Amino acid sequence: MARQQLPPQIRKISVRDRKSGRQLTRYEVTVDTGSKTTVKVDAAGVPQTVTRRTQSRRRYSTEQAARSALAETLNSVNNGLYVHTSQLTVEMAVNYWLESKHSLKPSSLHGHRTNLQPVISELGHIPVQKLTKPNVESLVRNLRNGGLPTKQGRPRKPWSARTVNYMLGLITAILQDQMKQGNVIRNVGAMVDRLPAEATEMQTLSKLEVDKLLAHVAREPMQHAWQLAMHGMRRGEIAGLRWEDVDLDKAKLKVANTRIAVGSDIIEGPPKTKKSRRTLPISKPLEAALRAARAQQARDKLSLGEHYQESEYVVRLPSGQAVHPNLLTFRWKKILESAQLKHVRLHDARHTCATLMHLQGIPIAVIAAWLGHASAAFTLSVYTHSQEDALLDAAKSFTGTNS
Repeated sequence: MARQQLPPQIRKISVRDRKSGRQLTRYEVTVDTGSKTTVKVDAAGVPQTVTRRTQSRRRYSTEQAARSALAETLNSVNNGLYVHTSQLTVEMAVNYWLESKHSLKPSSLHGHRTNLQPVISELGHIPVQKLTKPNVESLVRNLRNGGLPTKQGRPRKPWSARTVNYMLGLITAILQDQMKQGNVIRNVGAMVDRLPAEATEMQTLSKLEVDKLLAHVAREPMQHAWQLAMHGMRRGEIAGLRWEDVDLDKAKLKVANTRIAVGSDIIEGPPKTKKSRRTLPISKPLEAALRAARAQQARDKLSLGEHYQESEYVVRLPSGQAVHPNLLTFRWKKILESAQLKHVRLHDARHTCATLMHLQGIPIAVIAAWLGHASAAFTLSVYTHSQEDALLDAAKSFTGTNS
């Protein structure tokens, strides 16, 4: 049978082996792979789009291997699945993706950058086309074990399953974007198993503990801040509340502004969702605390005179300046210690508010609206918790029943 002629894309060549010096037969496969568009920055720093025709050229030791490679490459090109060789690294892909997120709030973008920092430091040097599932799984193990260096060089604490899964979600989104651009053929981030959720018991204060706390801070200059916290407001909402949004005569306040700590910056703006922007009635205890705060601020202004740095915020320092959100967290911890109460996070005051409302029989939909949640189901599953006293009351309901 006559020998089958080589297709025009395959050329039989002779090359010299570098080690032995012998002449070897090789089959060189050259395929026109279409056009490739890249973005280069010119001398003036202006990005320029460059499009050029490209070819794939590979050598194989056997004719059969060359024919198989040719068929596979042509199939990929014809079906629009061919991926051009790229020197794009994981770090470059991460940065390009972050820079494309124009609609993200600064706080969300900061969270993404923070959670992607170990991806850049540990995997950033790898070409994105050579990133493997084992690479990502190794990073997951190291983050779970702890010890990887932070940007400042300090050893990291072990990451929770929730934080690791958050990072994996970001990696998957970045690689999905690279797939759309034709730079990778598969998404190794999607191939990595997510970690099972860790059961964490949320800490809340009981009604007696809340009463003890509020009695303890009754003469504290910032007692109104803790009243606002126990009324279910977020830290950023407390720090951003303005007097113009408070109507003591009508006993209403609007949650219309937030101040959030993002790294070393303070980001001010409207609440994060439409449901978060809400109007709440002011309870009698909160009204008393707010009136006392306004009177104290007037005395501070009179006392300091021209040195008073008046701001528009309800919660402020004696100097009149806005309070830093992180200071609220610091003061909350100190107040719990001085009141000899167990430690709960400042955000757990929201959980406490929701739980106490729930135990008083307030409908979940109303609690969700009060907290600024879009979903009552979310409020029920995340923000309401059973308390020991309530469980004891439930046990009493069995008294006198037949066993």
